[in-house]
Amino acid sequence: MQAAFSKLKLKSKASEIPQAEPPSTAGKPPTTKQIYQSRENYGVNFGACFVLEKWIYHDLFSETDGDTELDAVLSLVKKLGEDDARSKFEEHWNNYATDDDWKWLQEHHVTSIRLPVGYWDINGGAFTAGCKFEKYRKVYKNAWNIIKDKYIQKALDHNISALVDVHGLPGGANNSGHSGESGSGGGFWKDEKAQLSAAKMMGWIANDLKKFDNIAGIQVVNEAEFADPAKKQSTYYAACVTEIRKSDALVPIVISDGWWADQWVKWVQEKQGDDGYIGVVLDEHVYRCFSDDDKSKKPQQIVDDLEGDVLTNLNDDGKGVEIIVGEYSCVLDGQTWDNDKGANRDELVKRYGQRQGELLAQRTSGYYFWTFKFQSGNGGEWDFKTMTEKGALIPPPTPHKEPSQEEFEESLNNAYGSHSSYWDNQDPNGKYEHENFKDGFTTAWKDADAFARFNGSKIGKKKAWKHSRLQESEPYKKGLKYLWEWEQGFDQGLQAFYDATV
Repeated sequence: MQAAFSKLKLKSKASEIPQAEPPSTAGKPPTTKQIYQSRENYGVNFGACFVLEKWIYHDLFSETDGDTELDAVLSLVKKLGEDDARSKFEEHWNNYATDDDWKWLQEHHVTSIRLPVGYWDINGGAFTAGCKFEKYRKVYKNAWNIIKDKYIQKALDHNISALVDVHGLPGGANNSGHSGESGSGGGFWKDEKAQLSAAKMMGWIANDLKKFDNIAGIQVVNEAEFADPAKKQSTYYAACVTEIRKSDALVPIVISDGWWADQWVKWVQEKQGDDGYIGVVLDEHVYRCFSDDDKSKKPQQIVDDLEGDVLTNLNDDGKGVEIIVGEYSCVLDGQTWDNDKGANRDELVKRYGQRQGELLAQRTSGYYFWTFKFQSGNGGEWDFKTMTEKGALIPPPTPHKEPSQEEFEESLNNAYGSHSSYWDNQDPNGKYEHENFKDGFTTAWKDADAFARFNGSKIGKKKAWKHSRLQESEPYKKGLKYLWEWEQGFDQGLQAFYDATV
């Protein structure tokens, strides 16, 4: 009876997805919060901080052969008792990122961190009832305050945003140990009660974090199991959107693409419709070190294939859907390297990292390397600092000078002239509305300039931002026909501004 009730409640919350508020405010320049929510992000994951992974940080696993967060806390509580176990965990959380680390991140143009957390960390363990972590909730009673004080606020102090990624869900959202629970096996998708609790938890998180300007998003699951049809995932995502929007109509909501981006591109497009906006962002992970297909290739072939296999073949070219890459690395499998034993590994790793960066900057609104640091120092091709120092990771270019009014007018006139003459030649008898082009161009230039004034930021969520500005524009409000001219103007205005400043 309880399971049936949970299923009913879950479906009721997922029955109709509410719209989000537009990312921009009509007639006004972007606020600091809007810039944090919509700017282009060059980021890194804080892996194994609040969701332990033994291969990254091993100290808290010294008493166990297991490799999940649950294994670590179980063995430490058994050996030390609750209070001392909590002290050990808090020492780890408090010292994972030092002041020097934050300074280093800022100096290396990192604009965002992706912070994996577990459901056990949220609100003093308040959402662990009936779950495997319930008996250890006192160990985590201060975790959420530490997350806010030592991570979200610290990031804000350095003009860095935080993507709060609920990496660990009850029962696990996949078959991997990084879900936090031993032998989880994707049990989350079989438990409607857990899904309902998690959706409510997402609403609580949104409400509690509203006061921070620098929340880049709330991620409601990490690496959801592949499913076709994905009915359970769809219901859960919709319930999360419903709960979050009760508290925060603006914050971006991040969902996993379940290793099939096009499936969820279509889902977002369907829920938004042509004129809607639900504020949902897809998270794709780009790894080329796990599949048999990648293991059979030579390193250079993997680099060459990126152009055709990273976020391609999306429905309607992904129209209206914002995408991030929440995880990528510079790692290739040993078998891949064995396929070309004469390869210059350092050079190819550098080429691989740089090529990923180029494509992800073009095709996403943000991308986050896995991972920031390792307890034992150098994590090789998984290590953000090491790969940065070797030149494999290069921040995308950012505006570094302010264009003059004369440069704006010259750019506008040149673009407008080219646009008008091209279309007038295409159809001399056509009834165009070329002034729409000017309006779109000018809007984009002004917004790009406003973003740039905030630490050289760039507009990242271009589709959502353009859609928002179009709907508040005079041509749209007047019901003019040639809105595509406004859109072309906007696209060219953005490009012209960045050409003039980077």
